[in-house]
Amino acid sequence: MERGSKFLAYAYPIATEDDVPNILQIIKKEHPKARHYCTALRLFPDGSLERSNDDGEPSGSAGRPILGQLVKNNLTNVCVVVVRYFGGTKLGIPGLIEAYKTSTANALASGSIVERSVLTKVMIKISYESFPTFLNYFKQHDIPVIEEAFGDLASFIICLPKSTLKHKLMEILHQLSQMDYEDLERYTLHLGIEVEVLNEDIII
Repeated sequence: MERGSKFLAYAYPIATEDDVPNILQIIKKEHPKARHYCTALRLFPDGSLERSNDDGEPSGSAGRPILGQLVKNNLTNVCVVVVRYFGGTKLGIPGLIEAYKTSTANALASGSIVERSVLTKVMIKISYESFPTFLNYFKQHDIPVIEEAFGDLASFIICLPKSTLKHKLMEILHQLSQMDYEDLERYTLHLGIEVEVLNEDIII
C-alpha cells in the first residue's frame, strides 16, 4: 500500500511472448477494477529479449523498474505483472518507480526460482562406420541427441552445456578416438569428422 494505492505483483514463467496475453486476461478477470496492469518480461537464455509496458503510467515509471528487478536477479523466461488500484493520491514518478520496484522485488522473493541448464546445439557428421560408436557413447553419457540424418555422411545434432562447450566437445572426440589433440579444427580434419556449432541455445 502506498498513499492509498495498492500494488499487487505476479510473476509467471513463460516460454514465449505469446504467453503474456493469456496471463493478462486471467489477471484482469481477477482484478477488473484495477487502474493499471504494468508488465515486464525477459526471454532467451541470455535475456536478450526484454519488454516492458507502463500501461498508462508516466513513461519509464512502471515497466522499467519491474524489468530492472528481473535484470538484477538475472532472471529470464519470466513475466511480471503489477496491478495497481489507484488510491486517489498521485505518487509522482519517483514514488511510482519505488512502488513498482518494491512490489516486484517482494513477488520474486516470495517465489521459487528454478535453475535450468543452457545447452547449445552441435552438428557432428561422421562416417557410417563410426555411427554406432558415437551413438552408443552419447547414450552412455546422457548426451541428448535431438536429430539424426543420413546423407553422404551420417550426422547427429546433439546438445552440450554452453558454458563448457569447446572443452566437452574436445573430450568427446578424444574419448572416441583415444588420440591426443591440440585444436578442434585440425583434430576433426584428421579424423574426417565435420563439427558445426549451430549457435542455437535451448533451456532444459
